[in-house]
Amino acid sequence: MNDESLNPSSLNPMENEEQPQPGDQPSFDAPQPGDWSFETTPLDVSYEAAPQAGSAKVIASDEADDDWTSADGGNPFLTLGNEQSSAPQSDAASAAVPTVSAAPITSAAPTAQIPAQTPVSQDFHSQSSVFANAAYPSVAPAQVADGGHEAGEQSAVKHRRHAWPWIVLAVIIVALAAAAALCVQHYQDRALPGVTLWGRSVAGETQQQIADDVTKLVTDTTVTVTYNDASEQVTLADLGYTVDANSIAEQAFNAKRSDNFIQRYLSSATVNVAPSLGDASSADPTKIGNDFGVQSTAATDATVSLNSDGTQYEATAATVGMGLSVTDAAQQLLDAIENPSATPQYVQLQVNDVQPAITDDIAKQAVDTLNNLIANPIKITGNGGDITTLGVDAINASYSVDPTDSTPDGSQRSGYVLFDAAKLQSYYETNIKANYQATEQDADVIVNNDGEVIKTNVQGHPGVTVADGGDSNVGTDAAKAMATGSGTVQINATVIPMQTKQTKRHTVVDLSDKKLYAYENDQVIKTLNIADGAGTAADGSCKGDLCTPTGDFKIWWKLDSQDMKGTLTLSDGSTTSWNAPGVKFVNYFSHSGCAIHRINSTSAINDADVPASGAESHGCIGLGWDVAEWYYNWADYNETVHIQQ
Repeated sequence: MNDESLNPSSLNPMENEEQPQPGDQPSFDAPQPGDWSFETTPLDVSYEAAPQAGSAKVIASDEADDDWTSADGGNPFLTLGNEQSSAPQSDAASAAVPTVSAAPITSAAPTAQIPAQTPVSQDFHSQSSVFANAAYPSVAPAQVADGGHEAGEQSAVKHRRHAWPWIVLAVIIVALAAAAALCVQHYQDRALPGVTLWGRSVAGETQQQIADDVTKLVTDTTVTVTYNDASEQVTLADLGYTVDANSIAEQAFNAKRSDNFIQRYLSSATVNVAPSLGDASSADPTKIGNDFGVQSTAATDATVSLNSDGTQYEATAATVGMGLSVTDAAQQLLDAIENPSATPQYVQLQVNDVQPAITDDIAKQAVDTLNNLIANPIKITGNGGDITTLGVDAINASYSVDPTDSTPDGSQRSGYVLFDAAKLQSYYETNIKANYQATEQDADVIVNNDGEVIKTNVQGHPGVTVADGGDSNVGTDAAKAMATGSGTVQINATVIPMQTKQTKRHTVVDLSDKKLYAYENDQVIKTLNIADGAGTAADGSCKGDLCTPTGDFKIWWKLDSQDMKGTLTLSDGSTTSWNAPGVKFVNYFSHSGCAIHRINSTSAINDADVPASGAESHGCIGLGWDVAEWYYNWADYNETVHIQQ
């Protein structure tokens, strides 16, 4: 503040300029951001200039018109403090301009503050909020006592008055944004507002805290069971239940995270996560039976698995157990955990049969469901043709047998079989998509007389180009199709279909001709002489117990060498035995033990020598030493063999 007294006339830079005439528009320089210095003051506080001769009085007011004026109605664009005035000045006045320093009448004015009305942090257990405070600035610009342009002054005052709501709004918006950012950060590693687990709030808890809560809840929930005169407190663990607390906590933590931003953080938008802990009928009475001195035998579930050649599903039988009936106790514990209002009651135990959870009937229905999918595999197709099918391996990777009637998220149910969409997606990406190529390759296969592929020379593949994200729902769509029993999964992909070259192979044995005919694409490519079963007549008919069987067969077992020995009781009561070590190139076609193999002899009998050799067998078909290996390599598993008289 300059020490010299304020001279109003010296503060009017327009004094030597041409005075405005009536009707002229007032003009002045608008104040710039750096032109004023501000003091933060409460509203309704009056200010006076520092006591100096001729000083102007400045009044701050929040009256309805919000005008800021000097006691003399002077120029409002005087600087406060030591800042330069933005009002135009004459050359004479520009050398040194005294400034007005505003001082409150009271000795100290408190700073006015308003709440930002937005919580910056929230304790979701106590429901208390912390609000940020924003300083509300109160600025009192001075007016020059004399010589100001009244119209310009009023325009500037109105401009400033209209700016105040926008400033306040901006402060509120900034505060809200800050609060939102803090809220997002707070819940980044915590369960979202409105999330409950089995009806119990877990909002604001970390995933580990939720897992700890689940473990404690399961451990602390007990029911009193009695048998004869003894009683005991038991938990789910005592009844053979294993609870995956981490998996349950993960489900609660992820709840609502796919919702829109507002729903995600609203506590009024509630989601109750209620995973099933199991079925009461699967409770194991063995442990508490031992505690009460009751010898228990656990039931075993029927199982479903692939047969030895991996072509069909089959079931193994269940067994019934014996022990204390703990189903009621298990049900009460499950209800108490999954329903906060439920309270376990007293349970009287009895000795009963313990039924398996997966019965023989359930397993049989599951086998029928799965074998139907083998017979009617799910196809994957694209734009242009079929790509592949989901065969036994895909089914085996994704199914489970579940005796309950609940269907977990991400699964599809068909009777007692569940198909997991995530596992199907993983199987597809690992075993199918990973082998896609943009250029097709034709397949080359060998089929039997029934059209079944018995050998693949060239696997072949279509040309497949998948659009971005075009197969992201394969797992979900495949699970739905499997639950239906058949169907097609369409993906967004360009497909160049492959062609398949097929070669059909078939064997015919004619007992009257004493010949084996090798057919390829319905044409005989090789004719071999044979030795057949003892008792076979020239017309192919046979009498006795060592005849070669007739009919249609498939080669089901192949050995390049085998020691053959055995004893057979004949229909007349006599027996015949044989011991033939090192029989070469064996192709079993009947399950009674008959095979096509090299003639077992101490010296070589070649194909041309067979008719005159007089060789015969115990029902097998013998081939010459020089051709037996060729047939062994030519005839594959499941080769069709027709034997006729």
